[in-house]
Amino acid sequence: MPIVFEFKNDTVNLVETRARGNVFDVKKSCSISIPEEWIDSSGIREMDDLYLLLSSTMDMENFRTKDAMICINNSSVIYREIIVQSMDKKKMSLVVRSEMMDVLNLTPDYIMDFIVVDEFEGEDGKSMSRLLAVASLSSALESYIEIMKKLKLKLTCIDTASNAIIKLVDNNPELKAIEQLILVDIGRKQLRLYFFELGKYILTRNAKISQIDDVTDEEALNIIEDNINKMIQFSFTRDNKSGEKRIILAGRDEILEELKVKVLNDLLVPCDIASKPSFINVDNGFQTNYINAYSALIRK
Repeated sequence: MPIVFEFKNDTVNLVETRARGNVFDVKKSCSISIPEEWIDSSGIREMDDLYLLLSSTMDMENFRTKDAMICINNSSVIYREIIVQSMDKKKMSLVVRSEMMDVLNLTPDYIMDFIVVDEFEGEDGKSMSRLLAVASLSSALESYIEIMKKLKLKLTCIDTASNAIIKLVDNNPELKAIEQLILVDIGRKQLRLYFFELGKYILTRNAKISQIDDVTDEEALNIIEDNINKMIQFSFTRDNKSGEKRIILAGRDEILEELKVKVLNDLLVPCDIASKPSFINVDNGFQTNYINAYSALIRK
């Protein structure tokens, strides 16, 4: 029965669950706003302040579970797509590390990992693999581990938001059947747009919308819609450009219904709000704001 901590740059989401076979009962959840300077690319900067805030909130909300999982959804994780010849995982790890350090000019202080998102035959007939590689400063990961220790929690897993969403789509036959899926995760000051083709992860597009809290609701919706339209335009560059398209919205629940209507009317692409995953049971109403935390629960 873990508590999932989703760390964003300006928010920490907490979800406490109880496992029943392959289903997780959500016991309680809460979203905590934090100053942006508390977390950055180097991890948690204000350890004591964040600890006191999380500790007091967990006591007040009666979070009691001692096992914890982390989902990192902030600038301390770097993503890159890499295409390599298929090989065993140990050799692939060395290739990924060399490629990430060379292309992104990363130092040995970074910890790197990857997932295989597609396998295909290259032009020369060789088996190829398309990878989603991730990198994070070891000190950043250590800061997340440290705050779990301060909270006296047993950390069982660290995941990333992109991997969580990939697992979510892979776990949902309806989403996997969509020829071109755009899943939009709307934060307070950042958009993350994921593009899938028949369940295969293709691309993530990040867009900063730091001005969104300083504009009217209509202007904010226009900013989000413009970024969704850019992803739609990208879909037309694909081989399957005429395929069925569908947009799924998640994140800021308070604006999703209005945004859905606007996208349908302006962009003329089927658009829905993310539905409750089958592996989640929520008694007090499903909120898409916790979609990353829920998806991190899926084990592969």
